[in-house]
Amino acid sequence: MEQTVKALHEQRSKLWNASIANHTKYIDPKTGLFETKWTEIRPCPVCGKNDYVSIFSKEGGVYVKCLACEMVYVNPVFTDSAITHYYQNNHSVQSEIVENSDEFYVNLYNQGLDSIEKISPKGNILDIGCSSGVFLDVAKKRAWQTHGVELNEKEFKFAQKKGHHVYNALLETLDLKTTFEAITLWDVFEHIKDGEFYLKMMSKLLKKDGVIFLQIPSSDSLAAKILQEKCNMFDGLEHVNIYGAKTITKLAEKCGLDVLDIRTVISEIGVINNYLSYENPYLGNTTNKAFIPNLIDEKTLHEKLLGYKLQVVLGVKA
Repeated sequence: MEQTVKALHEQRSKLWNASIANHTKYIDPKTGLFETKWTEIRPCPVCGKNDYVSIFSKEGGVYVKCLACEMVYVNPVFTDSAITHYYQNNHSVQSEIVENSDEFYVNLYNQGLDSIEKISPKGNILDIGCSSGVFLDVAKKRAWQTHGVELNEKEFKFAQKKGHHVYNALLETLDLKTTFEAITLWDVFEHIKDGEFYLKMMSKLLKKDGVIFLQIPSSDSLAAKILQEKCNMFDGLEHVNIYGAKTITKLAEKCGLDVLDIRTVISEIGVINNYLSYENPYLGNTTNKAFIPNLIDEKTLHEKLLGYKLQVVLGVKA
């Protein structure tokens, strides 16, 4: 049976609460923002300009919008050493939720693999931030040779026990001898401060006609634009870069990549309907996930790329 909006988000609230609880040790109680010893100011991660306006603060962090290219990002952001410390000591609730979920995640994974397989032949696949390896389980069933990178030690060991080739280190520190038909980042790329560096690095690990697949929260999302700081897309610390279709395309071009496929998944129509009914967006009582009355239906929403997350397939320019 399909989960109601409320039931699905009650399950996900465990992940949200665990993440926010881990923020508190980094926050200055006097300002409500992260202590400056953990952070640094940065330019726009897409266009490099320093022309931005603050949108709102959330759970210790401040989100800004670039006035030159419309990129939404956290500024100031955690330093490299601070964010590594944070992730290495983070919870493992994400893996617990995915491992125990219904078909929600598996359906998303299969949609992504369908997009990849339309463009790239099956072979070696590398999942960055593979958690406990649920996506790799799905890929293996579809005859891919599965590899992963995961910093959280508990999740790394879990994925490794399943028989996947997994590394417990940052990608840039690995001396990989394998090249890949596909490299995937499921809800990971928004965590990476320097997306340009990572896209260029990953491009060098691809075989000819190989692809990079990203699933990322979208700044174009109708839910994000309506809810703004109330939207769980914005967590203040981990989701440091919130791309839209325009900004991810601009960054890809900057890195010598073409956008081969782009679509949105997860409408969040139920969440929006709760909010528009003056209820808690995630724990309200609506069962209508198909359309927003007098505004838009799910099919049209995705046709206009207004869904909650983007799925993007990138290939090296010929």
